[in-house]
Amino acid sequence: MQIRYLAAASLGATLIAAQPAHAAAFTYDCQAYITRVESVPPVAADDSDPWQCRTPTAKPTTATHWFRNSLEYCRLAVNVYDEALRAARRIAATHRRQTWIVMLDADETVLDNSLFERERNLCGSEFKDAQWESWVRADMARAVPGAAKFTQVVHRMGGLIAIVTNRKAADDQVTQHTLRAAGILFDFEVGMAETSDKTARWRRAEEELARKFGGRPRIALWLGDQVTDLAITDRKGEILRAMSQKDQGDGIGADRFILPNPMYGNWMDNPAN
Repeated sequence: MQIRYLAAASLGATLIAAQPAHAAAFTYDCQAYITRVESVPPVAADDSDPWQCRTPTAKPTTATHWFRNSLEYCRLAVNVYDEALRAARRIAATHRRQTWIVMLDADETVLDNSLFERERNLCGSEFKDAQWESWVRADMARAVPGAAKFTQVVHRMGGLIAIVTNRKAADDQVTQHTLRAAGILFDFEVGMAETSDKTARWRRAEEELARKFGGRPRIALWLGDQVTDLAITDRKGEILRAMSQKDQGDGIGADRFILPNPMYGNWMDNPAN
């Protein structure tokens, strides 16, 4: 019985406990994820830099193919959210409702933009801001496996959800619509206005949520697909700076969690040893 209990302590079992008794068990259908067929709309006549590839000249990279079409990626993503939810349950057991915040990145953390990456790969092109903006406006990003249910259960447990992204702040309205359409709950979302450094926006999230819910809610859990989505904090939990590739990664797996993303990231600037 002990072995069976431990094996059941997964994201699905946690969700069963968090839902009413009559609710169906949560399972994530990875086969549906990796075999999905997404239709690409025609290029808009007034879009000079569409995210769609007009004339394919290449194949998707192995990284993009792995992200979109492998069981390994899907189960890894769900497992990260499973472990993050375990941490959230521990926090909920010792914190009052609406006093703790889960801080999330958006792209490749809760939103899956791999269709954009696939189309870019098919044209053999480098990343272009204009094409990315075309994709963001298309409002077609889907949820990363496990992300939507994670945010929903955290909400039920009394946690607050903040999403700080390096999408442009001017795109906040469409980003928020994309998040809601994907089933991702949030209490605060903000994009990038001036700098990709998220430190000031993390602090702003705490301030805005304090104004909205009262008290002094603090960030207790961090999730991202790059280490720069995670903060280095002092012993009191005060944000000092963003984590970098030169850090040891302390806290990852405890109160900081990383989603797999082989398609892009700040790690690409590391020397090829």
